[in-house]
Amino acid sequence: MEPSSSPLVPDPGPDPVLSIDTGAVVLGLAAFTASDGVPVLAAACASGEIPLWNAETGTPRGSLGSHLGPARVVRADGTSYLVTVSTDRSVRVWDADTAGYLGGVQVNDVVQDVALYGHPSARRIAIVTGAGALRTASVDSPDVVGESSVADVTAVAAHGGGLVIAHADGLTVEAGGSRRHFAAPAGIRLMAAAGNHLATCGVDDALVLRNLDTGEKVRRLSGHTTTVTALEWIPVANGGHLLVSASDGGTLRVWDPDTGAQTGVFAPSGRISALTSFTAADGRQRVVSAGPDGIVEVWDPLHPPLPRLGPVLTRGFGDRTATVDLLGRDAFVRTAAELLRPQSTTDSDVGPNVLTVEGPWGSGKSTVLELVKARFPTTVETGPGERLRVWQADRLLRRPPVGRPTNDVPHTGSVVATFNPWRHQSSEQVWAGLAKCVTKAVEEALLPDPDGRERHWFTSNTARIDRRHTQRELWKRIRSPFLTVGVLGLGLTIVAQLARLPIPLPWLVTVPAAPLVLGLLHTAKRYLWDRASAFLPGELFAGPVSMAAASAQPVADPYYNARSGYLYLVQHDVAELLLDLEQRGLQLVVFVDDLDRCTPRTTAEVFEAINVFLSDALPRTRFVLGLDPVVVASHVDHAYRELAEAEVVAHPDDPSPGWTFLRKLVQLPIRLPRTTADNVTRVLDAHLGPVHRSAPDVVEEPARPSAGSTPTASATTGGEPGTGSRLPAPVVEAVVIAIERHPAVRDYLHRRLTAQPEQSIREEKRLINVWQFYLRALAPLDTARACHLVTIAELVTRWPAYQHILRNHLGNLAAAKDDDLAWGTALAKAQFKHAGAAANLRALLNDCDARAVVALAERLL
Repeated sequence: MEPSSSPLVPDPGPDPVLSIDTGAVVLGLAAFTASDGVPVLAAACASGEIPLWNAETGTPRGSLGSHLGPARVVRADGTSYLVTVSTDRSVRVWDADTAGYLGGVQVNDVVQDVALYGHPSARRIAIVTGAGALRTASVDSPDVVGESSVADVTAVAAHGGGLVIAHADGLTVEAGGSRRHFAAPAGIRLMAAAGNHLATCGVDDALVLRNLDTGEKVRRLSGHTTTVTALEWIPVANGGHLLVSASDGGTLRVWDPDTGAQTGVFAPSGRISALTSFTAADGRQRVVSAGPDGIVEVWDPLHPPLPRLGPVLTRGFGDRTATVDLLGRDAFVRTAAELLRPQSTTDSDVGPNVLTVEGPWGSGKSTVLELVKARFPTTVETGPGERLRVWQADRLLRRPPVGRPTNDVPHTGSVVATFNPWRHQSSEQVWAGLAKCVTKAVEEALLPDPDGRERHWFTSNTARIDRRHTQRELWKRIRSPFLTVGVLGLGLTIVAQLARLPIPLPWLVTVPAAPLVLGLLHTAKRYLWDRASAFLPGELFAGPVSMAAASAQPVADPYYNARSGYLYLVQHDVAELLLDLEQRGLQLVVFVDDLDRCTPRTTAEVFEAINVFLSDALPRTRFVLGLDPVVVASHVDHAYRELAEAEVVAHPDDPSPGWTFLRKLVQLPIRLPRTTADNVTRVLDAHLGPVHRSAPDVVEEPARPSAGSTPTASATTGGEPGTGSRLPAPVVEAVVIAIERHPAVRDYLHRRLTAQPEQSIREEKRLINVWQFYLRALAPLDTARACHLVTIAELVTRWPAYQHILRNHLGNLAAAKDDDLAWGTALAKAQFKHAGAAANLRALLNDCDARAVVALAERLL
């Protein structure tokens, strides 16, 4: 097959309509219509024979006879004449209807090319010799040869009633006794003309389209990567034509000359040396190819082109939550958001306080939490904050504010916080982490302006620091260095007076007075204008602090603060923030995810923290938890094992205290439904892109010719296309699709995912990750091997605990899958003791090409 310059791997193209094994090397082809209306193929064979076949059935119809040497070229004018050329340097003319020999000529030179042209009643032969001479003769008297004045000819092609000649000086078009000359590169070796199109191919293998009316180059057709060996035009319904090109690499390509688009690619059995075409009995055009392997193949050029199989595009998936609902949970998301949304009432007991989104590992809990969270606005309208100046901080340190308004304000909005408990280990870390995430969320909602945030935290912190000490530090830091210089100058003045030094009085006054005045003005400017945070520890303005901040000792580790009494301060400030939220008509909603990833102690600490928030001491806070209740209940049992060992179960329907704990804490458990086959389809489309579906062939078949009518064959290479039934214009271009979007591959992938007993989106991602890795490692691939690799990926991801068994015994298990006794023996030998896993493995082996999968597994597992 013709190699490709890209990593694209062509799937096997459409099968030929007909295949004929001639048993000889075929060097030339021609098609014509016999008197009985049957399209006939003539092949020039290396044996010298010219056999004939019914072009639609492949039935032999005799032969024209034979040359003394190998026949190289055969040309037909459609209905009347055939011309053959041999390496014995002879050109012979035959009656197309009777296969009778009409005459010939001995050229005495190598025949480079030949064409049949002229009016049907006065057909002529154009012969190009190896020396570049152009000789012409009438088919009625082929032995009477004339020589054209055009020299250094390399190729000829019939066009209408005239002839197109390629020579060293360019192109010449002869028609109706006139000649037109066009510039063109020398060395053109292949030509085919139709309408106002001329296709040429030179020694550089550039396939070029030219306008025959002007001789100008229209475009270059790029696609073949090996030598172009034959050209053929076929008519289409709109009065135009399609160009068919063949290559030494063994591909047929169909081109639209008006756009340069490639509309089809076909893969014959081997190298192609000859092309022709004819109109079949169904009115559709056919293209015929042949080559040294002796196989003549008939193709439908408007067969919908099969897509070319491209490399895998997906690079795998992580564990990030989705932003689009792919599992049909929108009703759950909408309802949960409505229940969490506050009502316009001062009653704080409206709706559940704790909701859980429950499901097993990989069921999409995190995605549902994110979708619910996205339904809450994240911004609160607040005005710009006012900078906290030094004089204002000084006043707050002298007289801190007391009390706060306690008006009942209806809840009209929500502030959302997200807490990830699995990032924390110790109980102090859990409490401090939860307080920190709540503080950050409320800050971003109520205090988005840095100035307002500084003012709020400084005001709050004045209640817990040594205000007098901090005030002294503030005055010490705003004091201008010019005051020090002024005091020093005053001391020097006093010393000078006591020593009765001869210094003028103005200098004695100016030296201390000037820096003192500057120092006073500078200090006043700092006190009245500058930002207070420039002179006090930054922790006072960034959050709740301990006494250490007042002594300018940085507090860098929040977990250290939690261990040193910081926890109480944080709790206190969280309460203050929640009260601020309440006065703004806002409630706090905390989303807690991945509780089932935490340790038992961390899980218990999170629940204890939630209980504190749910107490009457704090304004109402609502929690949405994502968890697997089986795992979390087990964690609670482990954390409070004393209760479990004492068999203290408050509810008679609960198997352990952990379940009763969840029953008491959670007011609304939302159980996610299991994933269905339809969900898998949507997820695959979202992750891998839509499946490529070939457009249906909407081409209307031309009416079958009636009895007595004579279909007209098209011309061969170098001849003029016939005027028979026209093909519909091509509307489908060959496409390249990623291997994961191929219908056969996607169908098998979907079948395997839906066959798993517990369908999980995370498990699907794991399988696709392994699959795409193997696709890349073994590229290029065909669709069959891509499906086999789906099975390999399922073996790896579905049974990771049994990889040591599959590595050594998969072949024996696959061989025994059809026999119950042999299967049991193979399981015993492999020591595969899990009956459920063994049954699922057997079902998988029965749903695939087990032998091919085992062969791949020996390489990969």
